[in-house]
Amino acid sequence: MTTSDDGPGPFDDFDIVNDLVDSGYAVGEADDHDEVLPRIEEPADGAWVPPTSVERLLYRDKDDPDVSAYLSILATAGVYHPVAITHAHHEPAKRQPIIADLGDELRAMSVYTADVLPRPHPKVVYEFTTLRGLVQLLGDVDVLLVNPETPCQNALQLGDKMTQLMLELHDEYWEPGYFSGRIITRQSNATEPGALLHGLACGAQLCVTNGYAWNTTEHHGNGYSAELALIERWWDVKVREDWLEIQQRLLDRGVGSSAWDDVLRTRNRLVDHFGGPVDAAQWQQYDESGFRQYVAQTGAPAQPGANPELDAVVAARGELITRILRYEERFREDRLLPDGGYVRSTAAWDLGRASAMARWGRSTRFCTQAEMFDALRALSQEAQRRYTSWEEFGVGYILGRCIQFDDDDSRNWYTEARGIHEQLLSVEQSPWRTVPFR
Repeated sequence: MTTSDDGPGPFDDFDIVNDLVDSGYAVGEADDHDEVLPRIEEPADGAWVPPTSVERLLYRDKDDPDVSAYLSILATAGVYHPVAITHAHHEPAKRQPIIADLGDELRAMSVYTADVLPRPHPKVVYEFTTLRGLVQLLGDVDVLLVNPETPCQNALQLGDKMTQLMLELHDEYWEPGYFSGRIITRQSNATEPGALLHGLACGAQLCVTNGYAWNTTEHHGNGYSAELALIERWWDVKVREDWLEIQQRLLDRGVGSSAWDDVLRTRNRLVDHFGGPVDAAQWQQYDESGFRQYVAQTGAPAQPGANPELDAVVAARGELITRILRYEERFREDRLLPDGGYVRSTAAWDLGRASAMARWGRSTRFCTQAEMFDALRALSQEAQRRYTSWEEFGVGYILGRCIQFDDDDSRNWYTEARGIHEQLLSVEQSPWRTVPFR
């Protein structure tokens, strides 16, 4: 049995949240707000624009007596459920979900799809789960409320047949990484045009890689606990101070691209001076000469053979030049660069990741909304200062990614990035087609 429920939502009294949570969450206090749960009203004329195709399909199927189609969408996309931040856990069975009393001895649990969620709240987080994981959480819940207080809401009466159907549809439709590699653009509930949207567009490659909508600062990723695990695994970020440090280093292009750009600047100066192409020998010779002169000014030995540590650095810079030239040749073969074209800066690699890190800072509650906004504006400005177009920005990002993972054979880092780059330049609703670079 399914109905389009216009009755009470899972919370008639939001104080229940405060009753559950120790309010000693210092970072989020500046962002305290009332948007615990989504509330999206349907226009009087019925012309609601769903955020993404997921909500559009749910809206289409919400009144169908056969719930299979509706549930198959949830089985494909997964769902998010609110949890007090002190009760979150990466294992669904160990969470303490918020259960509401609907009266008449009925207990309800609410779940939501990603793109109706409100901005991250300091005390309540959203955890992700598949339909199979959700079944573990339902326990003695009688009603499953899907996207309540939104136009695509539904109320599913639970029981053995319903939970069995949920398990079967999970097994049929769930595919980890289903949305990875897709450009997801919210049609509503999105960030307005301006510096913030431009800053988000700078992080579009990672949004497509991970399968998240790119045009929102209300980012929950793959759920609170999964986001914590992600930035700890990839960035060794465990606490707020770690996030502050890595975010600033990315904004300063200090995680990788500034060292590579030091080598690229040598070629830029040669090209600007001579007005033509520079071969490997010229570049390496000029780079070594300039670097040794710089070291000599510090009073350290700088002649070849007099300083083994310096010789090793010079050799590494020479190898980096060889690698850059090899990648650029491939870029020209694949028409990422025009004939004779070259990359002037890899700053996009750090700036693109800074955009993602800003959103991760909010999804993990390691930063305030204001800090996220400041980071997005700063990286947007820096990107516009260093590049002239999304094409140029994107190739700089790809070169940085290739250099970073040159020795990692676990994934084909170049072809993956090239495919996303080409999508971003060609798909009609891509950020790089809809957001002016300058």
